[in-house]
Amino acid sequence: MVGEQALTAAVALAALNDGRELPEGELLRLLRSPQCPAALVERLAGCRWVLRLRRPLAAMLRHPACPRTFAWDALPRLGWNDLLAVSRDPRASPAVRKQAERRLVERLPKLSVGERVTIARTAPRGILAAVVKCAEERSLAALLDNPQLTEVDALRIMATCERPGCLVEVLHHRTWGVRSSVVRAALRNRALPLGVALGLAAALAPGELRALVESDDLSAELQGRVSELLARSRPN
Repeated sequence: MVGEQALTAAVALAALNDGRELPEGELLRLLRSPQCPAALVERLAGCRWVLRLRRPLAAMLRHPACPRTFAWDALPRLGWNDLLAVSRDPRASPAVRKQAERRLVERLPKLSVGERVTIARTAPRGILAAVVKCAEERSLAALLDNPQLTEVDALRIMATCERPGCLVEVLHHRTWGVRSSVVRAALRNRALPLGVALGLAAALAPGELRALVESDDLSAELQGRVSELLARSRPN
């Protein structure tokens, strides 16, 4: 192994060509440098010992020159936090980012709530649907603050989620909970608690109440209560 010293990329390449291993700290420093040459990454990809070094391995995968065949072998060795970092790094090749997303989606159901909360805050668009599928109130609350989340995503949550607590979490959110489209979608979800639904309906204009009554999406009980609200809203 090369001794602990401040290596340049040229010295590191020469050492690799001589069959020597590099110190993990110096290797990580070189790989994290914006000036890290493609030749170094490509040469390292041929060194099996690199697969033992988690941090340099993740740094290699985030380099645009990382060979795909090496990446496919290396990705299963990463933890969820490194997979998230690779999937979010614009320097990594699109194919490697996409594969990192797939690996992360596979891990999601087995992660703790706290780990899923961390992922939800910064998850890339490619895994938002998977995060929603595994979400409970805490991770969904984090997901709602994710800059990648759009109104279309919030509407999809309201249309497909069957967990009342998660629906209420969206309605309490400072951004999505005040969108009229999100409120209307919530009222059409039969998992929404009746009391919450009636509170939302009471704030709607007569035209919006009429559209709800005429739809087939409401439960029979909610449709009846909304009909009563509509009747009371009509002038005598």
